[in-house]
Amino acid sequence: MKHFIKQYSALMLIAALAVAGSGCKKFLEQEPYNRLSVNDIFQDLDFQDLEGARTTLIGAYENLADVNYYERALGLYPELTGGNIKYARSSNQAFLNTYFFANGAVPDQNDLAEFYQTAYNTIYRANNMFAYIDRVADANQLQKNRLLAEAYSIRALCHFDLVRVFALPYNYTSGAGHAGIVLRTTNTGADAPVAAPNTVKQVYDRVIADLDSAILLYGNSVPVYAGGDARGYLSADAARALLLRVHLYREDWSSAVTLANQLIATGNYPLTPNSQYVDGWRRRAGNQMDREAIFYLFSRTDIPQGSFGDNFNPVNGIFGYMATSNDLLGLFEPGDVRRRESMFVQTAGFWYTRKYQGMNDSANNQKLFRISEVYLSRAEAQAELNNLPAALADLNTIRRRANPNTPLLNISSQQQVLDSIFVERRRELCFEGHLLFDIARKKRPVVRTDCTGNACNLPYPSTLFAVPIPNRR
Repeated sequence: MKHFIKQYSALMLIAALAVAGSGCKKFLEQEPYNRLSVNDIFQDLDFQDLEGARTTLIGAYENLADVNYYERALGLYPELTGGNIKYARSSNQAFLNTYFFANGAVPDQNDLAEFYQTAYNTIYRANNMFAYIDRVADANQLQKNRLLAEAYSIRALCHFDLVRVFALPYNYTSGAGHAGIVLRTTNTGADAPVAAPNTVKQVYDRVIADLDSAILLYGNSVPVYAGGDARGYLSADAARALLLRVHLYREDWSSAVTLANQLIATGNYPLTPNSQYVDGWRRRAGNQMDREAIFYLFSRTDIPQGSFGDNFNPVNGIFGYMATSNDLLGLFEPGDVRRRESMFVQTAGFWYTRKYQGMNDSANNQKLFRISEVYLSRAEAQAELNNLPAALADLNTIRRRANPNTPLLNISSQQQVLDSIFVERRRELCFEGHLLFDIARKKRPVVRTDCTGNACNLPYPSTLFAVPIPNRR
């Protein structure tokens, strides 16, 4: 399969250069912004058969795992800005614009510009599935439904990630009528006028509609891939997990509870026991010590290179300088399996997370959705609905899994319960890409004590909670 993908990629590049007619630079300028004049590449090469259609989706999954998407850019952004990460060296520091909320509209001054491009390229692939699915003559309807379901899921995920980064949170204005990002539900030509951003509400509405469509299609489909853990591909449950996160962000608490109930009730994603928690992170996602993952990204290699864990591996001389802040380390109580002595390793005076660091330093897979988040999301939604006993039950489930001897929380104040859930999310979900987004949607300030520089804190509200959309080159 990898050999086929390489051949296919080479053919695509050759065709693109021939069609563009004005050199590689023009093609690369257009493609990341989803405004290509090379649609015939996909018509001729990508949708002749089921294998070609699968290859298009595999390319989309590889984009998600790319260094310009989850492997580095989006994986680090909310952790650096929220305060879970500090630098373990004083020179050659990546993402400094992000760390100090100083990204600009000029692509070369915007750490998230490449993520912006990669996300829209991934949407482009999904949109071509909708446009040319009828060309897949050797696939039956159930297989086509699965291809479409995954395309809807991928497009929804990319649009949601884009609006989280490049727009202010949903509740920033009443009705979410503030500027969001450009929705791409069809692929436009290179000569089409530049579109104005849709509102945040419009983006969320489209994401929800796409996920609803995906869930319906998954229910009337069959898998199109052979081999491997099914949780390495998007599924109906993965779509529900994303939809749960979307509803949490838009404060539709009842819908969030309903989706969380559905996911937990399946019984397919049991919480990893306390005794296996550390090893569950030190082996590939999908191992028997970690069945929590609802959807994870494949690691393409068993060595540290090419993994999100590179950023936190002190042995990696290029990227391994993203250390854990004292702000985060100070949140763990004695006896917590997630504390520094268990889930962190100390090197040269700095602590590094062991998440994503596998056995013998082999790469681990990024878990984009897992059941621990579902419990904490249901706890938050129940607390916001003032159903405090139910909220505390879920919160204590996660707390007692981490430390079976910790006393049960018994709080009667709604705000104190919400505060406790916020802190528990930071403990449980650290380095999984949540912190800044949680801070922003809960309308809290960024407060970083273990931070060097003049821009360590950020009050709410502030337009700096949104990264400027990069200009087209």
